[in-house]
Amino acid sequence: MAKVGMKQIEIATMLDESRDLFDFLQMKSVIELHETEQTDGISAFSTSGVVSQIDRFSDTAKTALKILNRYSPDKKGLLAPLKGLPELTFSEYEKKSDDADKILSVCHEICDCEKEITEAKAEIARNSAAKEAVEPWLPLDVPMKYQGTETTAAIIGLLPADYTAETLETALVPLTEGEGEYQCEVIFHSKERSGVFILCRKECYDKLLSALRSLGFAFPADPTKHPPRVRYERLTKRNETLTEAIRENTKNIESLASRREDIEFVNDYFSIRREKYEGLSKVSAGDTVAVFTGYVPEDRADELKAQIEEKFTAAVTVTEPAEDADVPVTFRNKPFVAAVEPITNLYSPPGREDLDPNPIMAGFYYLLFGIMLSDAGYGLLMAIGCGVAKFKFKVQGALKKTVDMYFWCGLATLFWGTLFGSWFGDIFEVVASNFFGIENLGAHLNSLLGFNLFKDGLAIWFQPVNDPMRLMRYSFLFGIIHLFAGLFACFVKMWKAGNKVGAVCDVIPVFMLVSGIVPMGAGILQVDVNPTLKTVGLYIAAAGAVLVVLTAGRSSKNIVGKLGLGLYGLYNTASGWLSDILSYSRLLALGLCTGVIASVVNTLGTIPENKIVKACMLVVVFIFGHVVNMAINLIGTYVHTNRLQYVEFFAKFYEGGGRSFTPLKANTKYYKIKED
Repeated sequence: MAKVGMKQIEIATMLDESRDLFDFLQMKSVIELHETEQTDGISAFSTSGVVSQIDRFSDTAKTALKILNRYSPDKKGLLAPLKGLPELTFSEYEKKSDDADKILSVCHEICDCEKEITEAKAEIARNSAAKEAVEPWLPLDVPMKYQGTETTAAIIGLLPADYTAETLETALVPLTEGEGEYQCEVIFHSKERSGVFILCRKECYDKLLSALRSLGFAFPADPTKHPPRVRYERLTKRNETLTEAIRENTKNIESLASRREDIEFVNDYFSIRREKYEGLSKVSAGDTVAVFTGYVPEDRADELKAQIEEKFTAAVTVTEPAEDADVPVTFRNKPFVAAVEPITNLYSPPGREDLDPNPIMAGFYYLLFGIMLSDAGYGLLMAIGCGVAKFKFKVQGALKKTVDMYFWCGLATLFWGTLFGSWFGDIFEVVASNFFGIENLGAHLNSLLGFNLFKDGLAIWFQPVNDPMRLMRYSFLFGIIHLFAGLFACFVKMWKAGNKVGAVCDVIPVFMLVSGIVPMGAGILQVDVNPTLKTVGLYIAAAGAVLVVLTAGRSSKNIVGKLGLGLYGLYNTASGWLSDILSYSRLLALGLCTGVIASVVNTLGTIPENKIVKACMLVVVFIFGHVVNMAINLIGTYVHTNRLQYVEFFAKFYEGGGRSFTPLKANTKYYKIKED
């Protein structure tokens, strides 16, 4: 069906039925709402406060699930996304929604446990740092804030050098001029610092402290009110208590892993609720009536209208959108074509007057992809892997289209690889030569078959490595066919839009010019072309060039302007088409790249002389080398195939600039909600 037309729909219903109608529309996922025009007595719903509250709840649920997955990882496996989402009917969804508040309280519990764990870990870190600081002072049997007795003064602190009691007293003697009575004790010492305890008479305190400061003395940053051992034991006990609290909270979180499915549901529940209230902000209502307006695909409009009028007290009007309306775009294509829709949307959805490029692009996309990857072994792996995903698992949505695309790309790669005789490079020939003594496997198989299936090695057609010029010629031929398809699409688009003169003047001359030059260009590329065909081509090209000059400047109002624009149009056409056709040389470059690297990998695996060692090494090198080669060339092939579509093909007829259809729907991540 290609691109689907859009209808504008307006629904007027009783206010007390509006929320039920909204839920119905959300489950149907066929209408894109837009803001209703405000009139007297009709105003939009204000839902910003509710949306903010839902966002807070949603953040809590998301955070709880992340915490749960961190402490008790989900064991669904890597293939879980391919199995599809568990399904809930709308009735089951509504029934489960009744427990949303209870599930949210579980989320709060998980978040609270995580908060306590985080705070406990932070306190343990602080306590450990405090223990490390106080540990050297453990031999001290008085508080670090101890100041002395009625007649004595105590000085407790640090010196930035290695002292003993004797060396410290020796250092202090000249500084105190031998005056005063004091006793020094070194609690601990190292190369960097020493902890000292000095007891002196009170009248000597100031002079002794001044002498110590000249040696770099400093009081402890956090002196204890109790002997250091008391603080150390308290910190140790507190850390043990905190560790136990962490253990209990961790156990509590892990025990709530059984509620994972409920928490996943509530994440989807709040996502749906948010979508609902964001949509309600586009609905206008009066005292008794609510009005919905939006766009609906034309093939669903009548069905939707009938269902709404049957289920609700509502008046539904379906009309054509205005000419200047911002109408969204959606597609209805078969799986073969739908698989490349994400490629088109990545560039830009089609504009209102654009054709759907996907039916034209799909076949070319797969064939060009296959030529560039061009290894039958890689294509077979892609086709089998994607085929298993398609038919065994319930892949859905965008993932399904991606799997479909790579499935068809895999088949195309298998096709071209078979023609080119590349099966994981030349692995079959390497094995036959190194382990069975068969030097020409293709000829050997032909003799067994009784006819010549293989022309060059295992190639049914030819091997690009042995005849790169041949592949280059065909690359340009495929490019011309691809570009002509785009030119034909341009003709159809303009003709359908009513611009028949433009379709003839802008397309036919270009077609004549390029097709006429092809026989001459083929001769340059060493292709034998019938001289008559060359002559006919020359006349067609000349006629096309004249027509381009005569028609390209038709918008100008004077002869000079027409001629100038015509010559400029001829230059642009010739240079643009030459550049576009040369771009298809990347088919040769990437096709050769895949095959050459694959062959090098196989050669590296056969370096040892001993056959047993050679076989073991070949297996290892084969697996690693071909996995890397396939991964790298898949990326390159994907990028360059897209480029050929975007830059060369789309430039001939496609403008883009459209907007994708985004219907009101139940946006879910963990469950699929379906109608009863």
